[in-house]
Amino acid sequence: MWELLRKLCCIVCQSQTVEEIVAENSINMTPQEKSAYWYELNQSTFALLGKIDIDIFKIPVSEWVSVARNQYPTLTNIKIADSTYYTTDLEGIASILKRDWTNLVPYVADTSDCDKFATRLYNHLVDYYKITGIVPVWGDTDRGYHGFNLAVLKKTNGWVARLIEPQSDEIFIDSGPLGDYKPRETSSELGVKKIRS
Repeated sequence: MWELLRKLCCIVCQSQTVEEIVAENSINMTPQEKSAYWYELNQSTFALLGKIDIDIFKIPVSEWVSVARNQYPTLTNIKIADSTYYTTDLEGIASILKRDWTNLVPYVADTSDCDKFATRLYNHLVDYYKITGIVPVWGDTDRGYHGFNLAVLKKTNGWVARLIEPQSDEIFIDSGPLGDYKPRETSSELGVKKIRS
């Protein structure tokens, strides 16, 4: 682990990206080992490298709910625990997603699946950027019920809602990698919820 962190510290003078170094070091691991490895690296590396500078905006939860429901009227079950949310703009979340590697953690059924990806991205945003307004949600896709993230983002004249597929870092309005996405409900406070069968 320390050897990898040493390499990461020298990354500025190397031609390899963090993702390439980590992928190279984990090539012979099982998906379960890779998942644990990526999680540990995520925590260590972001503590070491710090965060990028982005604009953060305060949005009242009532405004967040209004914007989210206006864009996604299928979102009918919203569980709110905070009185205010903090978010960024489209450029800010795109910059974070380029640096975050939630999307590179291997998929493992029941232990590293869609709800864990949505929760990982949410936790990363809260832990490192204090962004609470990009939340895990559940909804329909062409391949069934699915966990992903819903963002309410700042724009020049107000707010806009967008969906994020944390397994691919795609930001979109309604048509994503699994077809049409229709958010139905927010996840529970900590982003942990079992998919309905």
